[in-house]
Amino acid sequence: MTRPEQDTAGRPRAPVIQRLLGDPRVAQARLGRRIGRLPYFTRVESATGPITRMEGRDILNFGSNNYLGLANDARVIAAAQEATARWGAGVTGSRLLNGNLALHEELEDALRRFYGRTGAMVFSTGYGANLGLMSTLLGKNDRAWVDEEMHASVLDGVWLARANMKRFGHNDPEHLLAQATEDKSSGLCVVEGVYSMRGDRAPLRRFLEVCRATGLALVVDEAHGLGTVGERGLGTVEEEGVVQDADFITITFSKSLGSCGGAIIGDKDQIEALRVLTRPFLFTAANTPASVAAALEALRILQADPDLVRQLKERVRSLREALVARGLRPIPSDGPIVSVEVGADFDTLQAWRLLWNRGIYANPVIHPAVPAGHGLLRLSVMRTHEEQMVRTVADACADVFSDLQLSHEGRGKVAS
Repeated sequence: MTRPEQDTAGRPRAPVIQRLLGDPRVAQARLGRRIGRLPYFTRVESATGPITRMEGRDILNFGSNNYLGLANDARVIAAAQEATARWGAGVTGSRLLNGNLALHEELEDALRRFYGRTGAMVFSTGYGANLGLMSTLLGKNDRAWVDEEMHASVLDGVWLARANMKRFGHNDPEHLLAQATEDKSSGLCVVEGVYSMRGDRAPLRRFLEVCRATGLALVVDEAHGLGTVGERGLGTVEEEGVVQDADFITITFSKSLGSCGGAIIGDKDQIEALRVLTRPFLFTAANTPASVAAALEALRILQADPDLVRQLKERVRSLREALVARGLRPIPSDGPIVSVEVGADFDTLQAWRLLWNRGIYANPVIHPAVPAGHGLLRLSVMRTHEEQMVRTVADACADVFSDLQLSHEGRGKVAS
């Protein structure tokens, strides 16, 4: 007989639990759920495509990272199914002990060849790849020079290493140079090829020059650049000609490759050292066979048909032109993320809700993901979006800005 559900509300709670429940963000989330204004943890009820079933409705989806549409590709799905049938649902252990499948090594070999490097190392998540790289490379006396808009996985890795984190201005290699010239400590610089909130790209060639001049290792996170930037889709490292020069490149499989997992790409000797030293790699279960096979098949499709990247770029260009034609000013970029600045957090959440009411899903980005007062509407473009969908979302964004009396230049409310 099933026991009735019950919580522990009647018993005294330890101080650490009281602190957990008293966090202001918890109260905000509870309020958002009560009033139907929580834009996160939306229940998805179908495969993620241009039209996605969410919360009982068919929604025009401009909030997904399925950039190339490969998460829904029949070949990728078949590869995942075949791998599950052959290898099982999971490996039930770490790569170190019993989970190192030939399939993992095949994907690593394909990734290193794709980037023209000699080594690659596959992780269960992209987060784990950054966490593992930072926490292994850095020591407590090292410096980690990190862009002020860097992803949490890098920040958490630096904290885990107990290294000294130094932030430089967003996409500002001269700020990095000024700081690193004064501080001669050993360390590294981490940038993203395509930044996940604004969608803008890092000037990698200049960052490389600064790193060489100051003795820093250069790490480039191409989570959003893989499959979206460069003629072959290697990312901003390809566009800027630094594929062979970056000390490490990190990627995720959960965006353009339509799966789940991540990898570090670099020189063979460095990768082999990481393989025996990286705790987030050694002490976690290996990727499921389905996720590895899906990523491998998606990578093969991308290699065989780089025109997929061009098709995505055309859709991105169409959306940007449509927004500009309606008086909006998206943040300059040619990547798959098209962000429009709204302003205050409340206005950003209101804009998200108005789009949702019109059957459109986008991502609201508020503080602390962006500086206070600089909230964004973040639109993610998929290759599989149709032109009419692009026009529909552009029309809706223009109407929302008008309804909320927002400045089309991203300066908050229009002055009365």
